[in-house]
Amino acid sequence: MSRGKTLAFHSYKGGTGKTTLIANLAAFLAKNGKRVCLLDFDLYAPTLTIYFRKTSRFYLNNLLSGEVEISDLLVDLSPELDLKGKLYVGFSNPGKEDVHDIEIKHETKWQLAAIRRFLSAKKMLFEDYNIDYLFLDTSPGIRYWSINTLATADIQLLIMKDNDVDIEGTKKMITDIYDTLSDLGSKYFIILNKVPGASPINELNITADERAFEENLEKHFGTRIVASIPCFCDIQFSRHEFLFAIEQPNHPFSKEIVTLAAKIEGLTLT
Repeated sequence: MSRGKTLAFHSYKGGTGKTTLIANLAAFLAKNGKRVCLLDFDLYAPTLTIYFRKTSRFYLNNLLSGEVEISDLLVDLSPELDLKGKLYVGFSNPGKEDVHDIEIKHETKWQLAAIRRFLSAKKMLFEDYNIDYLFLDTSPGIRYWSINTLATADIQLLIMKDNDVDIEGTKKMITDIYDTLSDLGSKYFIILNKVPGASPINELNITADERAFEENLEKHFGTRIVASIPCFCDIQFSRHEFLFAIEQPNHPFSKEIVTLAAKIEGLTLT
């Protein structure tokens, strides 16, 4: 079996809808027969425990510390979600002490050992679990574990809103980080999310001005925009949005996830 893809989802700042997007995308792919593993590498502000309303005996923090193997912390959500494929989730500990420890208290030697442990775990996921997709939910911005998580991925997906702060911040990250990662063999792409004024019904309603705006952004970033997802207020302001792509397949957002999943499957390193 061919090796699967590792995709890191990143953003310049919080509030882009990154976690909601990645959770729905992972679940949709698993619903359609893919074997997906989603790891919460937002070690500074973990949110997947809240999103999935789950706790775990062991966390990604324990793996990085060398206390457990990857098999000890994976939670298989496939049975309860009635998925055709597999959805494994590895949570990070939201506890204050672990969040504080991950970077501040550990010296360089520990950090390098932690990276080696993760790379070993990643190999096990592909070889023993036959994962098609490994999704890494990273911390926003330029931080130690964000950069190292991005460096372990084949493809980086930058999620952003189409405002000046996100545009210029994302451009800076591309210059500071992504161009170097591209030189090492990975590729990065852009996902516009929570786009105001875009049609949630029919992409043919996209105006010439909107298309020109996206084309200019692609030139500005030096890469392709693989999706432009409208802002859906019922999702953004939901008290607990949970897997619309699974629970409400006819919702316009779910249809956007279907389109995005097809594009994700088509992404290559060539």
